[in-house]
Amino acid sequence: MELRHLRYFVAVAQALNFTRAAEKLHTSQPSLSSQIRDLETCVGVPLLVRDKRKVALTAAGECFLQDALAILEQAENAKVRARRTVQEDNHFSIGFVPSAEVNLLPKVLPLFRLKQPDTHIELVSLITTEQEEKILSGELDVGLMRHPVYSPDLDYLELIHEPLVVVLPVNHPLANEQAISAEQLHGVNFVSTDPAYSGALAMIVKNWFQQQKSQPNIVQVATNILVTMNLVGMGLGVTLIPGYMNNFNTGQVVFRPIIGDVPTIALLMAWKKGSLKPALTDFIATVHERLAVSLTV
Repeated sequence: MELRHLRYFVAVAQALNFTRAAEKLHTSQPSLSSQIRDLETCVGVPLLVRDKRKVALTAAGECFLQDALAILEQAENAKVRARRTVQEDNHFSIGFVPSAEVNLLPKVLPLFRLKQPDTHIELVSLITTEQEEKILSGELDVGLMRHPVYSPDLDYLELIHEPLVVVLPVNHPLANEQAISAEQLHGVNFVSTDPAYSGALAMIVKNWFQQQKSQPNIVQVATNILVTMNLVGMGLGVTLIPGYMNNFNTGQVVFRPIIGDVPTIALLMAWKKGSLKPALTDFIATVHERLAVSLTV
């Protein structure tokens, strides 16, 4: 018995007409009748009652029809699952924060594409907290994100420690300084970034000011780092953010280095623990090659 026998039987059982079933199957009526006889011989009992006027299912045929439908459905599902596995193997999704777009992806992606020419690479811009959720759910293969990493089911690699800089409106009194100290920022209007969106940035800045015994006047909390810079450009205050953001400067702000102990923020690459698919293994290896970093857990 083969699947084609089941498909032929189902077509006849549903149409209750050999001519219409043969047309649907794009085969001849004699060939279809021969296939049904072969099936009944294999099963050992009649499945159909046919005469010149009509075709009907026997009791055994009614029972066999339900099983045949179930078997054909299982066979189709098996094909779908097999194809989906291949598609998933050929798909690699990367979540990233803006820093990775500037400092990492241009260095890594060209070499990674050479290693995985047949892989469809999807790039998804997401905040850190969303990346962790999507890595755990399997929606992302890897995330380029910030601390903190909460889940024990994730491994991560610290890639870059980026120095923070002072960002000021172009007409701010401190904009004329070549570099700025924590002491100079004491009492100055300050735009902070919401920790729910910025990862560790808000805590790093807060801790740095405490260590430097300086206290700015926080006048606004922004929902992301780009909004933070734009609010500074509107004259609301100054801020501390990674220097890569100068790539998105529209000319309304100036960037100045920090004098003394400079705070930094880490860019991470995170993935779910367990067996790694080949594309992820190649991506991690490519990052090692390009940045010469070591795993931190």
